Parts: sequence; C-alpha cells; structure tokens
Amino acid sequence: MRLRDLLSSEEAHAPADPCLLRLLGLPGGERDLDRPVLGTVTIDLPDPGRFVSPGDLVLSGLAWHHKDAGTERADAFVRVLVEAGAVALGAGEAQFGHVLDDLVEACARYGLPLLAVGVEVPFTSVTEYVARGRTEERIGGLAALVDRHRRFSTERQAGAGAEALLELLLAELDLHAHILSPTGRQIAGARPPLPEKTASALAGRFLAAERAGERAPHRTVARGTAFSLFPVRSGAGAGAGAGEGERAPGASLTDWLIAVEADTADWNGERIDLLGRLARLVAVERGGRDTDRTMRRRAAERLLALAGSAAAVEGGQALFEEEEAAAARLTAGAGREAGEGGPQGPLRWQAVSARLDAPGGPGFPVAASVRDLLEEILLHPRCLGPDAGARLAVTAAGDGAEAVAFVLVDADALLTPDAVVRVAGGSLPRGLRAGERLAFGVSDAVGGAAELRHALAQARNARQVTAPSEPVAACGPDDLAAHVMALLPLIPAEVRREFSRRLLAPLTDYDRRYRSDLVPTLRSFLEHDGSWARCGEALHLHVNSLRYRISRIEALTGRNLSRLEDKMDFAAALHMG
Repeated sequence: MRLRDLLSSEEAHAPADPCLLRLLGLPGGERDLDRPVLGTVTIDLPDPGRFVSPGDLVLSGLAWHHKDAGTERADAFVRVLVEAGAVALGAGEAQFGHVLDDLVEACARYGLPLLAVGVEVPFTSVTEYVARGRTEERIGGLAALVDRHRRFSTERQAGAGAEALLELLLAELDLHAHILSPTGRQIAGARPPLPEKTASALAGRFLAAERAGERAPHRTVARGTAFSLFPVRSGAGAGAGAGEGERAPGASLTDWLIAVEADTADWNGERIDLLGRLARLVAVERGGRDTDRTMRRRAAERLLALAGSAAAVEGGQALFEEEEAAAARLTAGAGREAGEGGPQGPLRWQAVSARLDAPGGPGFPVAASVRDLLEEILLHPRCLGPDAGARLAVTAAGDGAEAVAFVLVDADALLTPDAVVRVAGGSLPRGLRAGERLAFGVSDAVGGAAELRHALAQARNARQVTAPSEPVAACGPDDLAAHVMALLPLIPAEVRREFSRRLLAPLTDYDRRYRSDLVPTLRSFLEHDGSWARCGEALHLHVNSLRYRISRIEALTGRNLSRLEDKMDFAAALHMG
C-alpha cells in the first residue's frame, strides 16, 4: 500500500472505506505519495521512538500536546518519528478541532508527510483499512508471481531464457541485476554488461562467502556501487529436494549468482524473498540449459571411452566427424562443412584435463561438480569465444575429481593454457579452501580419432606438471618440453620419494648428527651453476671451506659433482624431496 491510497479523493473514496484521510503537508512533493505504508501505530506519548518501526503510519490524537506550549514539543515529537523511520503522521483533529500550526511547520521542517484524521474517523478504521490493503497486496503479489512464472514458462518455450526472466521479474522493482557464472561470465542482465574485472570480483566475493557458510544475500561494493549477491544453486551432486547441508562438497563452486545493484540492508523480508524466488526460477532455467547439454556430455563420454581403446579408431573417426559436422552447422552457419577450410582455417580438436584436489583425497568433490566447473570455465568468451557452447563436450573422468573436455577449434585460434588460467584464476581462488587446488592441462590440436588418445594423454601429462604451489594453474605441451625438471611429476610419487631419500639420506643424517649444512650447501652450489666464487659469496664462506664441504658431500654419497650426470641426479633429488 502507498501513501496515496489513504488520501480522500473523488476517485479513491468508497462508502465501504470511510477512513481515507486528508492531506495537510507533502514536503517532498508528489514522490512522497509513493512511500510504502507497512503498518500503523497509535501513539499519544511525547517520546514515541521505541514504539515506531520503519514504514509505519503514526496515528496520534495529540494528547501529548498543549496548544500554548510553543514549538519545542512538536519539533521534538516529529524529529523522533523521522529518526525512527515513520512514513507519515496522521494527526487527529478531535483534540483541538484542527491540526496546530506548530505541528504543520515541524513536519515541513523535517520532511515528514502530514495527514489530518477527521473527528468522524476512528483510528481503528484507519488501522483496519491498512491491514486489509496489505492482505490484498500480498494476495495480488502472489497472483502476479504466478502469472510471471506462467509468462516465463511460455517465453522459455519460445527460447527467451534467462534474459526474459530477468526482464519480467525485475522491471517493476526498478532494479539493475546481472546473472553471472562463477567465473564472472555475464549470462543475462542489464546493459551495458558489467566490466570483466568487476564481474570477476563479484563472483570471487560470492564464492568466498558461500564456501565460508555466510548467509545470503552477500553484500559488497564494487567500483563505488553497492551490490547484493543472491545464489542460484546448481544441481551438482545434490538430488531432488536436497537441502543446502546435503549438497556435495565443492558444489558451490559451480553456482551462478544474481548480482543486484542495491544494498539489501534496508529491504524487508518480502522483497528479499522475491529475489530468492527469482533465483530459484533462474535455477530452473539453468537446469533446462544443462538438459540441452546432455547429448554433448554423452558424446564426450563416448570420445573418452574411445581414447582408452586402441582398437576403436574407426568408430572414433565416425564420432569425430559427426561432432564436427554438428558444431560447424551451429557455429559457422551455412556454407561451411566439417573439416573444410574457411576464413579461420580447418577445424581441429583439443583435449583438456581438469582436476580439483583437496586434502580429503579421492572422492572430493563429486564428478558432476568438476565437470560443470570445467564447462563454466570453457564457456567464458576469453577461452573459446562467444559460440563455445556448440563446440565443447565435457564429461567426468578418473576417480571423480577429474573432468575431461574435447573442444573443437579453428587451427589459428587454439585454446591456450594462459586463457584457461586467466579465466579460472580470476574468481575461483577465492572459493578454494586451504589445501585445495585446480590444475588444468591442454593438449595440442589434432585432426582425427587416431590422434585422440595422444591428445588426451598429452593434456593429462601437462596437468601433472603444473606448479603444486599455485591454487589455480594450467600447462600445455610446451611446458612438457620446457625443462627436464617439468617431467618429474610424471614419475609415480613413491618412486620420486624413494629416489630422493636414498640419494640425500647420507647428507641429511650427517647434518642432523653434526648440525652442519651439507644439504643447503649442495643446493646453493647447484643453483650457482657450480661456481665456487659465487656460491661461496652467497653462503659467506671462504672458497677453501666450500671445497671442504663439497668433498664431504662427494665422500658420503659416492658421487662426483664435476660430472654432469651426478649434478642432474642431485638437482632432481632436491627438487623431489
């Protein structure tokens, strides 16, 4: 109910509603008539503050006032009402026969709308009128929501999607909002879209708050604008009807969000609930999109199975050609067939391996979460451009913490590890807990099923050589050939640990027994390329002292640090230790 609904007028007055009031003062002009009235309270105390709530219409018979008391009492009364958030004052005329001038002046001074309640109008009638209007408003709001849902369902069947949903449910609220993916990709919303850095920052704030268990909506500020972030829950790892507490570990990393350009701190519960309903409807729309991807996910499963079968080249080639033809029709339009050259060259395939590791070990998180997360990353325009959805197929793999994607690309516009880490590294690190890390491997482009197995192995090997200290890291084929040390992660962990322990054990035992520094000396000697002078300077040692330490290292291990092979063995052992 708005303030204007309470005013006596030829249009609004009805015999059943004799409680409509008379306007005395409107300091803010016509816009004050649109103030929402959330309730009424009747007050005849000189200090009414503790009884008034924001949005209340205050009704007073003015028993606290004296006609000759001066302006101070009226001034103090009105000031307290404004500080408490009252929407207007309804002053009864029964006490003095009219509303006193000092009260009119005080309301004008503090910007509080003033209504006169005639002698014939009981306060209870005003209270009942407001209560009845609020009930009708709630019923009307529910009917409108049902109607919006119906219209949305109709629009979605026509292909309108999330954009139409936002327009339908936010237009009348006079709000700007954006639906964002966990990487900050704008799926729908206000135009112009948010700057990429702002969207990524909002997604990062959202992920951090969700993983920390904070209650939504999450309030934040970006570029001087207040935002409130509402979660659009993904279905990854949760069955139908599963509650938040039952969701799979890591599932929130794949949630979308609605970023509303407003601070919800002063919103009432109904308004927040409306945005929550919007989020649930967007989740339904997202579920429809996921259903649309089902065929592509099944194709990825088949390609993954073929990559593991050396005898399935013929079937793999047929599947390759089928996927290429479908993607070419969707992305390039008429006139370009699968494998045919064009402005951007022939179509090729790349494999991507992604893994989300956590201290909990295998089984975290569920496979669907990693698959959906890899999809969201690859759908970002920075990775594959605006039409990526038709050119990628993603499936879960391995022990449930890995996902694999097969991506159709132009020969001169390949997916790069740098693009993947720029997208994933913007917001996702804020959603990772201590010890969790995301690693990606990207293969070279290949042209047929016979090379699929090699591409997948290459992507997985590249993923294994990512820096373990980085929470989000990506590598490609070039990283496999960048340095021999990059190949060490490809050796089983048990083999690496045993090699390091056996070679360095004599030195670590000696250091522990005599409190010496043979291992740090060896490390520095190799880091300075075997230069006696530079190593001695770095360790603050005389060259003769350094030579003594190196001779002890050689004697204890039986190795010769003037030989290249022994230097490489020591460097590998230190790197793996």
